[in-house]
Amino acid sequence: MLKRLAYILFFITPVFACGQSATDTFKLFFDLNVPTLNDKMEKKIDLLIYNDKIIPGSSVTIVGYADFLGTEQHNQALSMKRAENVRDYLVKYGIRNEDIKVCVGKGMVVRDGHKKSPDGYPIDRRVDIVMNNAATSAHSKQKNRRDTIRRVTATNIEDIKHLRTGSVIKLKNVYFPADRHVMKPESAETLEKLYKVLKDNPAIKISIEGHVCCIRDAPDALDIDTYEPQLSVNRAKAIYQYLVQRGIDSGRLRYSGYGRRRPVVENEITEEDAEKNRRVEVRIIENN
Repeated sequence: MLKRLAYILFFITPVFACGQSATDTFKLFFDLNVPTLNDKMEKKIDLLIYNDKIIPGSSVTIVGYADFLGTEQHNQALSMKRAENVRDYLVKYGIRNEDIKVCVGKGMVVRDGHKKSPDGYPIDRRVDIVMNNAATSAHSKQKNRRDTIRRVTATNIEDIKHLRTGSVIKLKNVYFPADRHVMKPESAETLEKLYKVLKDNPAIKISIEGHVCCIRDAPDALDIDTYEPQLSVNRAKAIYQYLVQRGIDSGRLRYSGYGRRRPVVENEITEEDAEKNRRVEVRIIENN
């Protein structure tokens, strides 16, 4: 386990160690015979997007691979599914479908002359994201402005209509009872503002994202309304359902819960620290 973690960190660290060239390749590693991204690789993509290593508007190539374990047909299908899952994750967070020029599975990695390990090769269970940023020089000139928009929470919901793809705003004054996903009546004013800005700006698509605090040994907190360990998901879903019931097209909305995987404060010491982590955010996924 320690060797595997060190291997993952080896490929995450260099991403931030140097400037970005015209073409960059980022490697995402998968568990044995699993097509879905694990938490570490999802977080790696989040960091790549946040730190402008994956830039909306750039040309993207996604190539999936598998190791030699399994049949040729199985490995081909597995590598393709891995590539598709990475594509879907990127699109979910603001990369346009039309910017993904290639999404392909290459099957198993051929290792001529190598003695085959009975456990396969973890480095071959991967997807490569190849970014061609040569065409985004104009975009990079606006980097300072984009960083300011993306990393500074807007002060009011009306600002959503001015935000770029990938920007995030915290929903202030949306309140939930402890360990529950049912919103308090005091949340009505903020929800009404969110509904109105979406109604008046039909080109905007958003992702509603829940976060919790103060847990350590579980992926999410317990929701005592449902007795499910997915409090952050259910809180985001509650806002999603409110907007759909008010008439906002569900195709413009997504919701996710991240538990405590994306803390604002790594170690909560004070109630203020906990409050920063205990939040629901809106991420702009399209704003034409």
